[in-house]
Amino acid sequence: MGLSAVTSFLIYKLFLRGLSAERHRNLRVQFKNLIFHSLLCVAFYGCFYGIRELLGADSHYVKIAPYFGLATIFWAAVVFVKTCRILIFEYLFFRSMTAGVPLLLVNIFTLGLSVLIAIWLLNNIFEFRLLPLVATSAVFSIVLGLALQETLGNLFSGIALQLDKPYSIGDWVEIFNGNQKLTGLVTEITWRATVLLSVTDEVITIPNRIVSQSQVNNYAAKSGPIIRSQTFRIPYGSDIRRVKQVLLRSVKSIEGIRNRPEPMVLTIESAESWIALRLIYYIDDFGKQFIINDEVLTFTLDALHKEHILLAPPRISVVSDKT
Repeated sequence: MGLSAVTSFLIYKLFLRGLSAERHRNLRVQFKNLIFHSLLCVAFYGCFYGIRELLGADSHYVKIAPYFGLATIFWAAVVFVKTCRILIFEYLFFRSMTAGVPLLLVNIFTLGLSVLIAIWLLNNIFEFRLLPLVATSAVFSIVLGLALQETLGNLFSGIALQLDKPYSIGDWVEIFNGNQKLTGLVTEITWRATVLLSVTDEVITIPNRIVSQSQVNNYAAKSGPIIRSQTFRIPYGSDIRRVKQVLLRSVKSIEGIRNRPEPMVLTIESAESWIALRLIYYIDDFGKQFIINDEVLTFTLDALHKEHILLAPPRISVVSDKT
């Protein structure tokens, strides 16, 4: 137990110096909590050893020695679980230095390890056999499972999402559930829900069961640049090549638009009264798309105005039906 705690501290000091300030705070809180429980474990063991070995069997306090021994075992198990939890955090941080780490995986591991240790303690110390109890509580398990059906559905859906990884913490996503579209930055993935932060700083909590049944569009920059476009309609008789050059030149100085791949302008439509050109550009930050879109429209319209290039106005034809 002590070796595992020292190992986790050495890993933190030697290999995880480049973590963000938030992750440093997270690990420091974990280590402070580990030190506190370790001191409690040592204190209980000291009391147990002192009563049994130093005071002797004739002491009036010898009757309470088993209670200190039991407390020592319990806190030793707590220290072991917390050490393993720190090691899992360090492993996930080491694998992903920038992307967020979902607490769901860490919590599931902690819960599973705690249950295994509790079963071992009950069997080996208290000689409490769980198999007959489990066999006689089948009906209770069915009733409990039906009562927690939705909660368990969210839990297993969350585990499935972690295994499939359609998104990670820090990704911008669009979740389509029927006619409803929810857009936001993934900030947390818990055992029950996925938490999004929208572009208007609203916190959106979506149950994992609904997410697993929905269409998810991931706009993470690591999966490729995000494509955005604007359409401009120019009248017939305009110099199309010149208009394309003006549009491309106007967006080169906009911060947030990638130079590779380069922006492009394509002729996409030839209608009765105009020719439609589409300006296509690439960005990395989905959250800044509206600011970039505003700058694109501002810069392009200003450039077209300076070059005396007019956009085609909409036309409405009224036909009189005289009988």
